[in-house]
Amino acid sequence: MDIESKTSIYEEKEETQEVNPEEQKSEIKSEKEKEKDRVLQTAVIVAVAILVIGGITVARRLSNPQKDTKKGTEILKTMDEMDVSKVDKKIKELETQEREAEQDAEEQPASEKFADCLVLGDSITQGLYEYGVLDQANVQADRGAGVSAGDNEKLADHIARAKEMKPSVLFLSYGMNDVGAQNGDADGFIKAYRPVIRDLKKSLPDTKIYVNSILPTAQIAIDQNSVYAKIPEFNQKLKKLCEKEKVTFIDNTELVKQEYYAGDGIHMSTGYYKAWVNHMAEVAEL
Repeated sequence: MDIESKTSIYEEKEETQEVNPEEQKSEIKSEKEKEKDRVLQTAVIVAVAILVIGGITVARRLSNPQKDTKKGTEILKTMDEMDVSKVDKKIKELETQEREAEQDAEEQPASEKFADCLVLGDSITQGLYEYGVLDQANVQADRGAGVSAGDNEKLADHIARAKEMKPSVLFLSYGMNDVGAQNGDADGFIKAYRPVIRDLKKSLPDTKIYVNSILPTAQIAIDQNSVYAKIPEFNQKLKKLCEKEKVTFIDNTELVKQEYYAGDGIHMSTGYYKAWVNHMAEVAEL
């Protein structure tokens, strides 16, 4: 074999050696990219599943802080071991449990929800037990009761009852009699209500206190006594007082319907009390 032929053979070998490494590198790179894509797809699926389950768990906790969230936490801890079908199954199970819990809460009698609660108030508040919506043991109310100067003996009895019972939740519902006693002076009403709230807060530090708004009256009551037209102003200032004293104000104005009014345009029928109790329970998360 001559020198030129040998040279040609060497050149071909060199070319072959130069091409093969590049092809190998390309193949390796392609495999790495495919593997990277598979890992990325898996990570996206797991991330989406975690967000969905996490969202459901947080929503359940916000809607009812007293519910057990251990199941949701356990699901999150084992997410990386589950496939998508198992995750979907767990989501449906949580949704079913949530619906059942909400249904049970709706069907629970008001007397059970308010078992460790006390409602203080006037003759309108008396309707809670007179219509059988709540047990009388959970209501301390009297005709003519209010926070303004007048028949303060009733108010003193109410406060004494609250301090004795030490309920976990206390609802106050005064004001209708105070509108007349204060002759429409909302500032005087607030001045009288403030020490009542402060006394209860100091004496019952572990009790959550809620203050109900004064109900609007029908036009027939306003026609007979124009001071009732100032109830919205009373409620505005009562709400501000609650904000300053860091207690929760419950506005029941929207619950009132024309058909609920009694003949005097002030007191309410049984339909209102069912709506009122449900509203208080909702706000207080009972």
